[in-house]
Amino acid sequence: MRNRTLLTALALTASAALVASCGTSGNEAAPSSSAAASSGAKASFTVPGTDDLPAAKPGQVHLLAFNDFHGNLQPPSGSTGKIGGKDAGGAVYFATALQRLKKQYPDNLTVAAGDLVSASPLVSALFRDEPTIKFLNSVGLQASSVGNHEFDHGTIELERLQKGGCAPQGCEPGDPFTGAAYQYLAANVTNTQGQLPPGTVPWKMFEVAGKKIGVIGTVTPETATIVAPEGVRGYTFGDEAEAINKYVPEIEAAGAQAIIATMHDGGAQKGTGEADPNACKDVSSPVPELAKAIDPAVTSIVTAHSHQAYNCTIDGRTVTQAASYGRLITDITLDFNGPAAKATAVNRVVGRDIPADAATQRLVEFYEKEAKPRADRVIGTIPTDLKRDPFPGGDSPLGDVIADAMLFTTRPPNEAAGQIALMNPGGVRADLKGGDVTYGAAYTVQPFGNQVVTVSLSGQQIIDLLEQQWRNPAKATVLAPSGITYSYDPNGAPNRKVVRDSVKIGDQPINTVAKYRVTTNNFLAAGGDGFSVFTQSTDLTVGGIDLDALEKYLQATPNLPTPTSRVRKQ
Repeated sequence: MRNRTLLTALALTASAALVASCGTSGNEAAPSSSAAASSGAKASFTVPGTDDLPAAKPGQVHLLAFNDFHGNLQPPSGSTGKIGGKDAGGAVYFATALQRLKKQYPDNLTVAAGDLVSASPLVSALFRDEPTIKFLNSVGLQASSVGNHEFDHGTIELERLQKGGCAPQGCEPGDPFTGAAYQYLAANVTNTQGQLPPGTVPWKMFEVAGKKIGVIGTVTPETATIVAPEGVRGYTFGDEAEAINKYVPEIEAAGAQAIIATMHDGGAQKGTGEADPNACKDVSSPVPELAKAIDPAVTSIVTAHSHQAYNCTIDGRTVTQAASYGRLITDITLDFNGPAAKATAVNRVVGRDIPADAATQRLVEFYEKEAKPRADRVIGTIPTDLKRDPFPGGDSPLGDVIADAMLFTTRPPNEAAGQIALMNPGGVRADLKGGDVTYGAAYTVQPFGNQVVTVSLSGQQIIDLLEQQWRNPAKATVLAPSGITYSYDPNGAPNRKVVRDSVKIGDQPINTVAKYRVTTNNFLAAGGDGFSVFTQSTDLTVGGIDLDALEKYLQATPNLPTPTSRVRKQ
């Protein structure tokens, strides 16, 4: 049985902490822009923008959709700031592009498919993503499915984002926060009484040009394992197709002439290099399966979560995704001129060669000014770059340093008496460049505000925990370790991949019956990323914030060497 003291304490800390995960199995899914964009090579396709839009036609409504904005008010950088080799994204350009579409198509509806906030850049994250909510209100977003990141602070914070008001820690700068003007949809998220999270609804009806359009929203069922468990305790993330199909008769009975599903779940086109956002090349699971399982009455499906771009027709209806970070807007034409609504779609790039929206520019500049003093503060110096790319064994240089930092702040004489530390790869969001490390750069690496906690596990429980790194046979989640080394055989039998006699704590073989003090973040300690062995732990000691631990460690080790791997793959 789980230790009650641990459960209570983690429940308290989780309300003030974000998860350290995104995408699948605790790792951010790769963005759609890759080879062509990052190399500067000319893309083999052209993505339409908003300069030369086709004329509006009678009997049509344009559904304008996007996903995975993640608080990217400033233009995203690198390959994640390009589409087809073209610079793309940024709130000031997104606002202009959306305005152009709405002007050309007055009969319109704007929807999103989740992860609009959290895992955000500093200019939004420092202020609990209130700047992003204000921006989305200003551009007229009307409904969005919840994403897994909408649950990062738990259901209580999700309700505040929906309804407004100051956070428990105090009010943020700027105009009073009135909450999202758009409606969050969570059809497949229920508690034991069958109730949805406070502030959310399963679906909402909109009337555009005399046409009734029902919009229903769901989120990936894996949300239960990739957000802090304490924040969603008591809630079940059910099958998405079943939830949608359950509500279709109710939506039809309310008079819907078209039904739109916004799903925070998605796949990717197969192949190498950057995929054409308006192609549909062997899109991966779960997209085809979900599309076939969803009631045919659903006219169009807007997907998300994988940060990919595609434009498919499956069983006669559109299934789309608009990459991430506001680089694309999906323009779906709903044609009501026949006996049933028909949908066609095009992904349009949000290029930076269009005018910046002045009102959005003022909003972004206000929060940039508010964030700058904190972001520019130097917290340490490192001699070389620290990257999150994994070693052959699966841990990473930067992940190992973060684990070292957590252990540094909890070793004796600290009362936590940490002996080893473990860090999940999904919590390491960017590389650190050599030289002075600013708070802003460190925050980009660890934007979740997790607390450092230390618990007791037996040696056997630690081995069982390490075995859970391969709970997903298709993709391991290798934790970055500090104070512990081991080898593993990837071809070993389930629950026998770790080479038992290779596991050492310090320079001593692990004792399976001895108790050890294990330091981690509160996300993992609560069983996040599927590491359920942590929930069997005892003797919880709660420490400071993970970013503060990194700052203390950097200040104490000015000539920090790049670590070598602590995990050996046989």
